[in-house]
Amino acid sequence: MGDNMLRNYYILLLEDKKNLFNLYRHNIYFFKIKYLKNKVLLYVDESNYLKLLKYFNIYNISLYKVGGINKYKSLLRKHFIFIISCLISIFVIILLSNIIFEVNIVTDNNELKKLIKRELDEYEISKYHFIKNYNEKEKIKKIILEECKDKIEWLEIDRVGTKYYIYVLSRKHNNLNNNEKYQNVVAKKNAIITEIKSSKGEIIRKVNDYVNKGDIIISGKIIKNEEVKNIVKAEGQIYGETWYNVKVELPYTYNEKRYTGNVYNTITLSIFDKRFSLFKKDRYKEKEYVDDTILYNPLLPISLNKTRVIEINNSINFYTYDTALEKGMNIAREKLENSLNNDAKILSQKKLKLYEENNIIIIEIFFKVYEDITDYEDILEEGV
Repeated sequence: MGDNMLRNYYILLLEDKKNLFNLYRHNIYFFKIKYLKNKVLLYVDESNYLKLLKYFNIYNISLYKVGGINKYKSLLRKHFIFIISCLISIFVIILLSNIIFEVNIVTDNNELKKLIKRELDEYEISKYHFIKNYNEKEKIKKIILEECKDKIEWLEIDRVGTKYYIYVLSRKHNNLNNNEKYQNVVAKKNAIITEIKSSKGEIIRKVNDYVNKGDIIISGKIIKNEEVKNIVKAEGQIYGETWYNVKVELPYTYNEKRYTGNVYNTITLSIFDKRFSLFKKDRYKEKEYVDDTILYNPLLPISLNKTRVIEINNSINFYTYDTALEKGMNIAREKLENSLNNDAKILSQKKLKLYEENNIIIIEIFFKVYEDITDYEDILEEGV
C-alpha cells in the first residue's frame, strides 16, 4: 500500500470540513489532511479515491490535483499530440543533421575540381549521403591524396553543419614565372605620416609630412644623379593620422530597459519565429530569452533549447543634452570602429555640433585616427 500510495494519489477539496466525520463513517482512508479555514484538502490513494467518487456530489467534493504517476499520465494524455510532434521533430532534426546537403570544392582549377568531385562521389561524400565520421573522413582524404599525388599538393575536408567544404591545392611544377610587377607604395587617403616601414624601394617622403591620396611615399624607381637606374617592386607599410567627421541622428525619446532580477529556466521549442514552452507558462509580461541550444538543424527552422526567461521592465524616456551627447558619442565611435581595420586606433574625438532638425537630434563628431594608409600603384617600365 505504501509504495502504491507514493506512486498514485489524489488531492481532493472538501468544501465543508464538517463532512469529514461522515467520510470516516464510510471507511475512507486519508493518508494526509490539510485544513484551509472551513475547507479541507484530503490526500487519498487510488483505491480510496474510487470509493469517494459516489460521494462527490453528496458532500460537495472536487478533484484539486493529481499526484504521483497519475499526474504525469494526465499530462501525457493532455499534451500527447504536442509531445509526439516534438519527438518526431527531434528525430527529423537528428536525421537531417546527419545528411550531406551541399559539397563545395574550393579551387580555381576546373579540371582539378572535376577530378576531386569524381573521387568524392566514389566514397559517397556527395549530396544526400550520410555524413562521415572523423576516422572515415581522414581515411578517404589519405586515399585521394595517394591516388592523385601527382596532381594534388594538399587536401582538406571540413564539415560545417550539413555542408562539406573541400579545400584543395594543385601540385606546382617547376615552371616558375619570373615576371614581376613593379610598383610604388602610395597614400591610400589624405593624412599626416606618422610611421614608415620600408623593405624595398626608395623612401621619398618623411614622418610628419602631409600627403594627399595617391602621393608616392616609397618609390619603385631607384634614382641616382637624377637618372632612373633601376625599377623594383616597392614594398613597405605606411601609418598616418587621418580624420573623420561622423554624423549621428537620434529621436527625442529612447527606450530604457531594466532587469527586475526575476528569472526562471524552462525547455522551449522554437519553430520559425514562434516559441513554445514545454513545461512552464510564461510568467512575465515583458521578458528576454537566453537560449542554450540542445538540438538544431540549419536547414530546418526548428530548435530545442534550454531557455532562461528573464523579466524586464521597459520605459520611455526623453533625451537631455548630456544624455544625447553621450549616446551620440558612443554610437559615432562604435560606427567608426566598425569601419576601421583591426590595427587602427582612435586618437581623439571632439563634438562639432549638436542641434535639432525635423524633430531629430543631430550630433556631429570629429575623430583623429591612427591607421594603415598603405596603397600601391603599378609602374610602367618605360624609360628603363
